[in-house]
Amino acid sequence: MPAHASFPHLFTPLQLRAKTARNRLIVPAMATHFAEPDGSAGERLAAYLEARAEGGFGIVVTENIGVHPGGRVMARMLMAEDESRIAGLARLATAIRGHGTLAIGQINHGGRQTSSRLTGQELVAPSAIACPLMREMPRALSADEIPALQEAYVAAAERLGKAGFDGVEIHAAHGYLAASFLSAYSNRREDAYGGSPENRLRFLAGIVGGIRARCSPDFLLFVRMSVEEFVPDGLVPEDVVAISRQLEALGCDVISLSVGVYESYNQLTMLSGEPEGPWLDRAGVVRRAIGIPVVGVGRIKRPERAEAALAEGKIDLAAIGRGSITDPDFPNRLYRGAGPAAVACMSCNLCLGRSARPEMICPVNPFVGRERDLAPPAQKQSMRLLVQGAGFAALTAAWLAARRGLDVTLAHGAQPLGGMQAWRSRVPGQAEYAVAVRAVVERARAGGVDIRPGSVAPAGFDLIWRERRLEPARIDAASASKTVVTAYAVLADTAGSIKGRVLVAGDDLAAVDAALLLADRGLAVTLRTPARDIGFDAHPGFRVLNRRLLLERGAQIEVSVADPFDHVQNFDAVVVGRLDAASSADPQLWHTDWGNPADAQIDDCYEPGALAQAVYRAVELTQSF
Repeated sequence: MPAHASFPHLFTPLQLRAKTARNRLIVPAMATHFAEPDGSAGERLAAYLEARAEGGFGIVVTENIGVHPGGRVMARMLMAEDESRIAGLARLATAIRGHGTLAIGQINHGGRQTSSRLTGQELVAPSAIACPLMREMPRALSADEIPALQEAYVAAAERLGKAGFDGVEIHAAHGYLAASFLSAYSNRREDAYGGSPENRLRFLAGIVGGIRARCSPDFLLFVRMSVEEFVPDGLVPEDVVAISRQLEALGCDVISLSVGVYESYNQLTMLSGEPEGPWLDRAGVVRRAIGIPVVGVGRIKRPERAEAALAEGKIDLAAIGRGSITDPDFPNRLYRGAGPAAVACMSCNLCLGRSARPEMICPVNPFVGRERDLAPPAQKQSMRLLVQGAGFAALTAAWLAARRGLDVTLAHGAQPLGGMQAWRSRVPGQAEYAVAVRAVVERARAGGVDIRPGSVAPAGFDLIWRERRLEPARIDAASASKTVVTAYAVLADTAGSIKGRVLVAGDDLAAVDAALLLADRGLAVTLRTPARDIGFDAHPGFRVLNRRLLLERGAQIEVSVADPFDHVQNFDAVVVGRLDAASSADPQLWHTDWGNPADAQIDDCYEPGALAQAVYRAVELTQSF
């Protein structure tokens, strides 16, 4: 039986007016920062989108495209505010549609959720209410100004139609301008555009009506909304049901349902360890009430989860967001039955939480935004390379060196393949890291890397690249304890037996995860940090998640502690993570399992941001061949 036969709903085409999506897998809009500085569409963004279309997704939605200079939400934002943008936008449409994928351009105005420093203009919104995160008071639009802004959306949609796009998606989610009109949380007007739900819909309805009147009858119209905003007086599913019914009557083709506004955005940017597909039930409430397709989003990683949601009638299209960044070939690979039946995304959120780099990054797929750099394999070179290591950076370097024609052997010693990320897969809630580990290992093997356990004699190799890892733990301060180990030893399961009351001292994610691992075993754990919060080197979402998981397991958490080892005699064991004095610039804190000299060092790091830096440095190491 073909692999795709296990997912009959996922691989069923979807008819939308005169157009057909070949399957139910969609790339939703995600900010990449790959547009050109002047707001035009260049080769880099086109290559990024084309890779997802070539990978088999039925629909690709671009990142948000600005309809007006006053609504820019990022410095490198794609724009469609005048006719000069059509040629560049046509490049994107061609890149997507050339592979049989429907191209949808998302159009947006930031409203109060941007900055005048970015736009150069005064912020505008339905009401003079500042976004708590942006902290800049917008000016309330007059009724006379509103038609011009509606026209900006409609004109942008027309330009996208001229550029060859199959349709547009109006961004009316996440608290941006169109969304802020819909919600009583941000719309306190008392005129025809505020008050009743019908009045609050008037701004969006005018845009929809204008697009339907002026674009081709076959031009598709999606609307993205937050099915729940998680703020006082914000939208809830019952509100979105009523809005969606009216949008359907106005000629909308698809409703795409996300959640949140800026101040509740952590609800949307979910992390590893959080539930998969938590918003699908809410999407189902809307889907059962309307007759047009609904897109579901939210950490949809396993095709089985998406297939079930489709079969149960909760959604009609499954958005694979961060997973499409990591694995643009996911639909084709799933169809062929190749590789792990899950996206390799770890939900580390570096692509979202650190996109101010300014560009999107990914430690699993460092070629996101550099798709043209991943050239076909070079001619075989007469060079033998030994990579001594187990982590993501070592595996990535080995894979790319093999693609460039080198004869590559990777010896991972006593470390598990995946290195520190394999350690992390053992932490409660982080088992999905094992999927990413498997994907990175299989990628290296498929690329021709000879992967061996144990050690390989360095003699006979032309180059040796050696892995090292930062071990930022100074255990001398805890010498009064009976048992003193590092957080890494706990995570690597080399710490031996730890019993009784345990003090974990450290400000890093490794210390937090070590505390969680021990608390999950039923030990009495106290986590102390000199920093103002736990896991200070990681994405803020991990602090919230891990704090909850630790407290559920009875652990004590103490922050801003001047001396983490105070009253150390009250504990049976001490686990030491990174403290304020530790710095990656200190060569004494770096450890390697390999004693021989090396031509280059490759880092294995625990925290996702440091991991990404190590992977990207490893990529650069391979570029000279």
